[in-house]
Amino acid sequence: MKKILLPLVLVCGMANAQLFSENFDTAALPSGWTVNNPDTTYNWAVGTQSGFASFPNGTAFFDDDDAGPSGINTNARLVSPIINLTAASSPKLSFKYANMIYQDDTTLKVEAFNGTSWVQIFTFSGDAGVWDIDFNTLTYVLTTYEIATNIDLTPYANPNFRLRFVYDDVGDYSFGVAVDDVVISATTTLGTSEVSASDKVKVYPNPVKDDLFIKSDDLKNTKVSVMDMSGKKVKTFEGKSEKYNLSDLPNGTYMILIDNGKEVITKKILKK
Repeated sequence: MKKILLPLVLVCGMANAQLFSENFDTAALPSGWTVNNPDTTYNWAVGTQSGFASFPNGTAFFDDDDAGPSGINTNARLVSPIINLTAASSPKLSFKYANMIYQDDTTLKVEAFNGTSWVQIFTFSGDAGVWDIDFNTLTYVLTTYEIATNIDLTPYANPNFRLRFVYDDVGDYSFGVAVDDVVISATTTLGTSEVSASDKVKVYPNPVKDDLFIKSDDLKNTKVSVMDMSGKKVKTFEGKSEKYNLSDLPNGTYMILIDNGKEVITKKILKK
Protein backbone atom coordinates (compact mmCIF):
# COMPACT_ATOMS: atom_id res chain seq x y z
CA MET A 1 0.00 0.00 0.00
CA LYS A 2 1.42 3.35 -1.02
CA LYS A 3 1.83 6.06 1.56
CA ILE A 4 -0.06 9.31 1.03
CA LEU A 5 2.60 11.99 0.48
CA LEU A 6 0.32 14.96 -0.20
CA PRO A 7 0.94 16.71 3.16
CA LEU A 8 4.67 16.46 2.59
CA VAL A 9 4.39 17.98 -0.86
CA LEU A 10 2.40 20.94 0.42
CA VAL A 11 4.89 21.77 3.18
CA CYS A 12 7.93 23.22 1.46
CA GLY A 13 10.92 25.33 2.39
CA MET A 14 13.29 27.59 0.53
CA ALA A 15 17.05 27.08 0.65
CA ASN A 16 20.07 28.68 -0.96
CA ALA A 17 22.32 26.16 -2.66
CA GLN A 18 25.90 27.10 -3.42
CA LEU A 19 26.62 26.05 -7.00
CA PHE A 20 30.18 27.33 -7.31
CA SER A 21 32.76 28.92 -5.03
CA GLU A 22 36.42 29.89 -5.22
CA ASN A 23 38.46 31.45 -2.40
CA PHE A 24 41.86 31.41 -4.21
CA ASP A 25 43.54 29.95 -1.10
CA THR A 26 46.03 28.13 -3.28
CA ALA A 27 49.65 28.67 -4.21
CA ALA A 28 48.78 28.96 -7.91
CA LEU A 29 45.85 29.65 -10.18
CA PRO A 30 43.07 27.12 -9.27
CA SER A 31 42.23 24.34 -11.69
CA GLY A 32 40.07 25.47 -14.60
CA TRP A 33 40.83 29.19 -14.21
CA THR A 34 42.74 30.91 -17.01
CA VAL A 35 44.26 34.33 -17.64
CA ASN A 36 44.96 36.33 -20.78
CA ASN A 37 46.15 39.84 -21.51
CA PRO A 38 46.25 41.12 -25.10
CA ASP A 39 48.27 44.20 -24.10
CA THR A 40 51.36 42.79 -22.33
CA THR A 41 52.78 39.49 -21.10
CA TYR A 42 51.99 40.47 -17.51
CA ASN A 43 48.90 38.92 -15.97
CA TRP A 44 46.76 37.96 -12.97
CA ALA A 45 48.29 35.90 -10.17
CA VAL A 46 47.19 34.25 -6.91
CA GLY A 47 48.61 34.59 -3.40
CA THR A 48 48.72 36.59 -0.18
CA GLN A 49 51.42 39.02 -1.30
CA SER A 50 51.88 41.15 -4.40
CA GLY A 51 54.54 43.71 -5.19
CA PHE A 52 52.50 46.58 -3.81
CA ALA A 53 50.38 44.96 -1.07
CA SER A 54 49.63 42.03 1.20
CA PHE A 55 46.20 40.42 1.58
CA PRO A 56 44.44 38.84 4.58
CA ASN A 57 44.30 35.47 2.79
CA GLY A 58 44.72 34.04 -0.68
CA THR A 59 43.32 36.25 -3.41
CA ALA A 60 43.49 36.73 -7.18
CA PHE A 61 45.22 39.99 -8.07
CA PHE A 62 46.59 42.01 -10.96
CA ASP A 63 49.73 43.88 -9.86
CA ASP A 64 49.84 46.90 -12.17
CA ASP A 65 52.77 48.29 -10.19
CA ASP A 66 54.92 45.25 -11.00
CA ALA A 67 53.89 45.47 -14.65
CA GLY A 68 56.02 48.62 -14.87
CA PRO A 69 55.50 52.21 -16.03
CA SER A 70 55.66 51.32 -19.72
CA GLY A 71 53.06 48.57 -19.48
CA ILE A 72 49.56 49.57 -20.53
CA ASN A 73 47.03 46.95 -19.36
CA THR A 74 43.52 47.82 -20.49
CA ASN A 75 42.04 44.33 -20.84
CA ALA A 76 43.71 41.89 -18.43
CA ARG A 77 41.31 38.98 -17.96
CA LEU A 78 40.81 36.38 -15.22
CA VAL A 79 38.43 33.70 -16.57
CA SER A 80 36.53 31.13 -14.52
CA PRO A 81 36.00 27.46 -15.40
CA ILE A 82 32.79 26.49 -17.21
CA ILE A 83 29.85 26.45 -14.78
CA ASN A 84 26.69 24.70 -15.97
CA LEU A 85 23.76 26.91 -14.92
CA THR A 86 21.00 25.28 -16.96
CA ALA A 87 19.31 23.74 -13.91
CA ALA A 88 19.91 26.69 -11.57
CA SER A 89 16.94 28.60 -10.19
CA SER A 90 17.58 32.35 -9.88
CA PRO A 91 21.39 32.08 -9.80
CA LYS A 92 23.13 34.99 -8.07
CA LEU A 93 26.78 36.08 -8.04
CA SER A 94 28.70 37.58 -5.14
CA PHE A 95 32.40 38.35 -4.71
CA LYS A 96 34.84 40.55 -2.82
CA TYR A 97 37.04 43.13 -4.52
CA ALA A 98 39.53 45.90 -3.79
CA ASN A 99 41.29 48.42 -6.01
CA MET A 100 44.22 50.75 -5.36
CA ILE A 101 44.70 53.62 -7.84
CA TYR A 102 47.60 56.01 -8.37
CA GLN A 103 46.24 58.99 -10.32
CA ASP A 104 43.53 57.82 -12.70
CA ASP A 105 40.46 55.76 -11.78
CA THR A 106 41.39 52.26 -12.88
CA THR A 107 38.47 49.91 -13.49
CA LEU A 108 37.33 46.41 -12.59
CA LYS A 109 34.69 44.91 -14.86
CA VAL A 110 32.91 41.56 -14.58
CA GLU A 111 31.52 39.89 -17.69
CA ALA A 112 29.32 36.81 -18.13
CA PHE A 113 29.41 34.43 -21.10
CA ASN A 114 25.79 33.89 -22.20
CA GLY A 115 26.55 31.05 -24.61
CA THR A 116 27.41 33.24 -27.60
CA SER A 117 29.06 36.42 -26.31
CA TRP A 118 30.41 38.21 -23.24
CA VAL A 119 28.05 40.61 -21.45
CA GLN A 120 29.16 43.14 -18.81
CA ILE A 121 27.30 42.62 -15.52
CA PHE A 122 29.38 44.74 -13.10
CA THR A 123 31.82 47.64 -13.20
CA PHE A 124 33.64 49.78 -10.65
CA SER A 125 36.21 52.59 -11.07
CA GLY A 126 38.41 54.21 -8.45
CA ASP A 127 39.66 53.18 -5.01
CA ALA A 128 37.89 50.28 -3.32
CA GLY A 129 38.52 48.53 -0.02
CA VAL A 130 40.35 49.69 3.10
CA TRP A 131 44.14 49.83 2.87
CA ASP A 132 46.75 50.40 5.60
CA ILE A 133 50.51 50.83 5.27
CA ASP A 134 53.14 48.48 6.66
CA PHE A 135 55.93 50.91 7.57
CA ASN A 136 58.45 48.07 7.86
CA THR A 137 58.07 47.07 4.23
CA LEU A 138 56.54 50.30 2.90
CA THR A 139 53.80 48.34 1.19
CA TYR A 140 50.03 48.51 1.47
CA VAL A 141 48.00 46.05 3.57
CA LEU A 142 44.44 45.28 2.50
CA THR A 143 42.27 45.02 5.63
CA THR A 144 38.71 45.17 4.23
CA TYR A 145 37.22 44.26 0.87
CA GLU A 146 34.23 45.80 -0.85
CA ILE A 147 31.49 43.21 -1.47
CA ALA A 148 29.32 42.82 -4.56
CA THR A 149 26.22 40.72 -3.89
CA ASN A 150 23.07 39.39 -5.56
CA ILE A 151 24.10 40.03 -9.15
CA ASP A 152 21.38 38.23 -11.12
CA LEU A 153 22.76 35.65 -13.56
CA THR A 154 19.41 34.32 -14.75
CA PRO A 155 19.54 36.06 -18.19
CA TYR A 156 22.93 34.47 -18.91
CA ALA A 157 22.36 30.90 -17.63
CA ASN A 158 23.57 28.27 -20.08
CA PRO A 159 25.59 25.01 -19.96
CA ASN A 160 28.82 26.83 -20.92
CA PHE A 161 28.49 29.78 -18.56
CA ARG A 162 31.73 31.47 -17.44
CA LEU A 163 32.77 34.61 -15.58
CA ARG A 164 35.49 37.03 -16.66
CA PHE A 165 37.08 39.59 -14.32
CA VAL A 166 38.69 42.34 -16.40
CA TYR A 167 41.18 44.93 -15.12
CA ASP A 168 41.67 48.20 -17.04
CA ASP A 169 44.41 50.56 -15.87
CA VAL A 170 43.12 53.24 -18.33
CA GLY A 171 46.71 53.87 -19.44
CA ASP A 172 47.89 54.82 -15.94
CA TYR A 173 50.89 53.32 -14.12
CA SER A 174 48.75 52.31 -11.16
CA PHE A 175 48.87 49.85 -8.24
CA GLY A 176 46.38 47.05 -8.85
CA VAL A 177 43.20 45.14 -8.08
CA ALA A 178 42.21 42.08 -6.02
CA VAL A 179 39.25 39.67 -6.28
CA ASP A 180 38.31 37.01 -3.71
CA ASP A 181 35.55 34.64 -2.53
CA VAL A 182 33.64 34.24 -5.79
CA VAL A 183 30.31 32.49 -5.09
CA ILE A 184 27.36 31.54 -7.30
CA SER A 185 24.27 30.42 -5.41
CA ALA A 186 20.74 29.50 -6.45
CA THR A 187 17.36 29.25 -4.76
CA THR A 188 15.92 25.76 -4.40
CA THR A 189 12.52 24.63 -3.14
CA LEU A 190 12.65 21.49 -1.01
CA GLY A 191 9.69 19.44 0.21
CA THR A 192 9.67 18.25 3.81
CA SER A 193 10.35 14.69 2.70
CA GLU A 194 13.48 15.85 0.83
CA VAL A 195 14.80 17.83 3.74
CA SER A 196 14.31 15.01 6.23
CA ALA A 197 15.86 12.45 3.85
CA SER A 198 18.92 14.64 3.33
CA ASP A 199 19.32 15.05 7.08
CA LYS A 200 19.39 11.27 7.50
CA VAL A 201 22.34 10.90 5.12
CA LYS A 202 25.76 11.68 6.57
CA VAL A 203 28.85 12.17 4.40
CA TYR A 204 32.23 12.19 6.15
CA PRO A 205 35.01 13.15 6.61
CA ASN A 206 34.63 16.62 5.15
CA PRO A 207 37.18 17.75 4.00
CA VAL A 208 38.15 14.35 2.63
CA LYS A 209 41.63 13.20 1.61
CA ASP A 210 41.24 9.61 0.35
CA ASP A 211 38.16 7.61 1.39
CA LEU A 212 34.66 9.07 1.73
CA PHE A 213 32.06 7.34 3.92
CA ILE A 214 28.29 7.64 3.49
CA LYS A 215 26.01 6.73 6.39
CA SER A 216 22.36 6.05 5.54
CA ASP A 217 19.60 3.54 6.30
CA ASP A 218 18.95 3.00 2.59
CA LEU A 219 22.07 2.47 0.46
CA LYS A 220 21.35 -1.01 -0.97
CA ASN A 221 20.60 0.10 -4.54
CA THR A 222 22.38 3.42 -4.38
CA LYS A 223 24.27 5.09 -7.20
CA VAL A 224 26.80 7.68 -6.06
CA SER A 225 28.05 10.30 -8.51
CA VAL A 226 30.76 12.90 -7.99
CA MET A 227 30.42 16.18 -9.91
CA ASP A 228 32.93 19.00 -10.15
CA MET A 229 31.75 22.60 -9.86
CA SER A 230 31.40 22.96 -13.64
CA GLY A 231 28.73 20.23 -13.60
CA LYS A 232 31.00 17.53 -15.06
CA LYS A 233 30.64 14.00 -13.67
CA VAL A 234 34.12 12.84 -12.59
CA LYS A 235 33.39 9.56 -10.75
CA THR A 236 30.51 7.07 -10.38
CA PHE A 237 29.99 4.27 -7.86
CA GLU A 238 27.27 1.60 -8.26
CA GLY A 239 25.68 -0.07 -5.23
CA LYS A 240 26.40 0.04 -1.52
CA SER A 241 30.05 0.22 -0.51
CA GLU A 242 31.90 0.45 2.78
CA LYS A 243 33.81 3.47 1.45
CA TYR A 244 34.25 5.51 -1.73
CA ASN A 245 37.81 6.25 -2.80
CA LEU A 246 38.39 9.83 -4.03
CA SER A 247 42.18 9.87 -3.71
CA ASP A 248 42.68 10.33 -7.47
CA LEU A 249 40.65 13.55 -7.65
CA PRO A 250 42.37 16.96 -7.67
CA ASN A 251 41.89 19.13 -4.62
CA GLY A 252 38.77 21.28 -4.81
CA THR A 253 35.04 21.41 -4.16
CA TYR A 254 32.70 18.68 -5.41
CA MET A 255 29.02 17.76 -5.24
CA ILE A 256 28.09 14.19 -4.17
CA LEU A 257 24.82 12.98 -5.74
CA ILE A 258 23.31 10.02 -3.85
CA ASP A 259 20.55 8.34 -5.87
CA ASN A 260 18.69 5.59 -3.96
CA GLY A 261 16.07 5.05 -6.67
CA LYS A 262 13.49 7.20 -4.90
CA GLU A 263 15.23 10.56 -4.76
CA VAL A 264 18.59 12.20 -5.31
CA ILE A 265 20.29 13.70 -2.28
CA THR A 266 23.08 16.20 -2.84
CA LYS A 267 25.99 16.84 -0.49
CA LYS A 268 28.89 19.26 -0.92
CA ILE A 269 32.41 18.19 0.02
CA LEU A 270 35.91 19.61 -0.07
CA LYS A 271 38.74 17.40 -1.36
CA LYS A 272 42.17 18.14 0.13
